[in-house]
Amino acid sequence: MTGATASPLTGRIALGLIGLAGGAAAWALRDVAPGYLADAPRQLLFLRSLAAAFFATALALAGPLRLWPALAAAAVFALPLAGLMTWASLRFDTVAVYLDTGHPVAAVALLWFLPLPFLIAAIGRGTRWSDYAVLFDQSWMIVVRFTASWLFVGLVWAVLFLSNALLEIVGIDLIARLIARGEIVFLLSGLTLGLALAVVGELSDYISSELLLLLLRLLLPVVLVVIIVFLGAVPFRGLTQLFGEFSAAGLLLAMAFGATMLISSGLDTGGEDRPVGRLTCFFAWSLSLLLPALAGLALFAIWLRVQQYGLTPDRVFANALAGLALGYGLAYAASLLGGRGWAARIRRANVLMALVAIATFAAVFTPVLNLQKIAADNQVARFATGKASADELDLWTIGRDWGPAGAAALAQLAALTEHPEATRLAERLALLNDAESRHAFDHGDGIDDGARARAEIASGLPVRPEGATLPGDLLESLRPWELQQIAQACRARTANGNPACVALVADFSEPRGGDEVLVVAQPPGSAALLRAYFRNEDAPGFSMRSPEYLAGGAVYRTAGSLIDALIDGTYSLEPVPLNALQADGRRLFFGR
Repeated sequence: MTGATASPLTGRIALGLIGLAGGAAAWALRDVAPGYLADAPRQLLFLRSLAAAFFATALALAGPLRLWPALAAAAVFALPLAGLMTWASLRFDTVAVYLDTGHPVAAVALLWFLPLPFLIAAIGRGTRWSDYAVLFDQSWMIVVRFTASWLFVGLVWAVLFLSNALLEIVGIDLIARLIARGEIVFLLSGLTLGLALAVVGELSDYISSELLLLLLRLLLPVVLVVIIVFLGAVPFRGLTQLFGEFSAAGLLLAMAFGATMLISSGLDTGGEDRPVGRLTCFFAWSLSLLLPALAGLALFAIWLRVQQYGLTPDRVFANALAGLALGYGLAYAASLLGGRGWAARIRRANVLMALVAIATFAAVFTPVLNLQKIAADNQVARFATGKASADELDLWTIGRDWGPAGAAALAQLAALTEHPEATRLAERLALLNDAESRHAFDHGDGIDDGARARAEIASGLPVRPEGATLPGDLLESLRPWELQQIAQACRARTANGNPACVALVADFSEPRGGDEVLVVAQPPGSAALLRAYFRNEDAPGFSMRSPEYLAGGAVYRTAGSLIDALIDGTYSLEPVPLNALQADGRRLFFGR
């Protein structure tokens, strides 16, 4: 493709000036513009988004394209990106809350990167927008160029700091005074980045994506073996027991998209000058066959969480990502079914799925995929249908973090006056209206935290065997953090729909009189609590003991299945043979 300019010098000057202008814009929009646009935060958001999209796109396109077409394309591309970013901010009362959700930044970054290879292919001479060889090469070259250039920027700053330290030894602080000025930091970083991108572009015959692709192909067999082992364990563990209370969706999605990247890198462009080895093709073929199962499990992991706790904006976004991963998996599997030519079909599927991904991330900024509204409507429906109680609704998050959509959901909930829990819901809504903080809302009824947790545990903790009761002074002896963990767990549910907590009253130590109490609890998002409480022999209260795992391994990520088994009564107490060493008047025990 045609370079940005006819000579290296003019290319360096052009990209250096673009980087310098980008640094100046970043400094002005961060340090200067807020003073003039303090009452217009959305206009400031638009300008920041426009500048970031324009200069980043210009730097990405000015290497493979001529300068002026690259600048024109960057301007045309940046305007809708900034518009979408600003439009979606209207879902919230303030821009700060909007950005704090994290979804806009992640979505706009992907929405910026994915179309760049299409722009290069469409504008470049002698290529069409769907030319896979151009799309593949330019996608990886953008990554390589920016990575190498940012590493150089970091190196420049490291040299500056070392130089400053050296000069300060002899009393010269010129560099320190320069870098203390905010505008210098932005201007120098932008200039350095532009120059580095120009140099990397000049050396494209030496600094290419080939090395990175070769290294990624080395990972193909490793990832393939790991996924085979993982999928092979699923039938033996069972789906609900496999995930338990640990949300594996993020890990599964990362592996699914990582596998997609490895398959694409392994198959390369399909050009005659870049043949792919048979072994690499076999690994890519095998991984393509397994990808639908991996993506399907990611979707199932999200579904489990939605069934337990309902939708949140994070889960709506994760569902969209899982849908994309499943789309890639099904497209790859369908490509294999056609027999010969499957690699070419996967390459065509990559183009199609990239367009689907662009449309999906664009929809995040439109009413089509309004994350907060979808989640809020789901929470209202869960309460209305009895799937969630008034105490299980996270009213603070709905009303304070989900913007107008959350406020509308609270109004809908308040209107459900015929609901069996309408009175309790009205009490919590009144607390929400008066609370100035999350803590004030959670503890706004004036009851002591410990007393509240003990009362909640006493009413919600299943005790086994049936008919058994907790010792009257057990809860009084628990520490505050233990009470809070158990109470949180009892509000959650296992995959089987049981409370995520249980107490088992049994004789765990025959030499001691009476029964002991085992408590297993899995608070959402935290490690499981698994411990036995033994009554103190020479003092009031109980002492805690953690278990020794004689078989089966730790259960801190799959405590839900253990809780279900104890609640269902599928357990037994078995004696354990232990030996102690008696010698020289001493008795030594190695059981712990």
